[in-house]
Amino acid sequence: MTFDPIAAAQLVNTCAAAIVLVGVLMAGTRSIGRSIWLVGLQAMLLGVAGIGVGLATGATHLILGGLLAAGAKGIAVPLILGRILHQSPVRTERHPLIGPRMSLLAAVLIVFAAASAVDGAALRGSLGASNALPAAVAEILTGLLITMSRRKGLSIIVGLLVFENGLALTAFSLTYGMPLVIEFGIVFDLLIAIVAVWVYARRMITVLGTMDTSEMKSLRW
Repeated sequence: MTFDPIAAAQLVNTCAAAIVLVGVLMAGTRSIGRSIWLVGLQAMLLGVAGIGVGLATGATHLILGGLLAAGAKGIAVPLILGRILHQSPVRTERHPLIGPRMSLLAAVLIVFAAASAVDGAALRGSLGASNALPAAVAEILTGLLITMSRRKGLSIIVGLLVFENGLALTAFSLTYGMPLVIEFGIVFDLLIAIVAVWVYARRMITVLGTMDTSEMKSLRW
């Protein structure tokens, strides 16, 4: 099955715009559960973009990579994180370093700054999806914003996943992706990291009664 490159570029642009919108919503929400499923939705959109590029270019590894992103990061990882959240007494980010409104405003400013910074830039060999590069840059910066402004362990993991989604969007839509073995390696490392987070989260809940990373200061001598 083949896919017209123009249609593929339009699909990537649509997915990229949706990914940015979801990233902005995550920056402005205090609900950890909502953030987990929103980052899963981001991964699903990323998978669709990867599959579209793979069909347009005939790159089988991109199709498999897109399916892998949708299945592992869009379904498996949110289920694991949701299970961890279920064991925690805290469901919301109560005292973030940056409030939801300011975080939302910062995310919107990041989107405009990213669009302005890469205006007219394009990588040789790309499909011509003009929204992909600004969206990728915006998501990388939005992921860093979420990671640095949250206190709860799960919220920090969500920020790192948003950051990784931005990198993967660049690889899928602009450079025709990475070798499949690297994509498998990245997903495997991600799942191992999630399992490690599960173990540490359960330990934090047992010892501290919360997953608030600021409480770990009490462990210092």
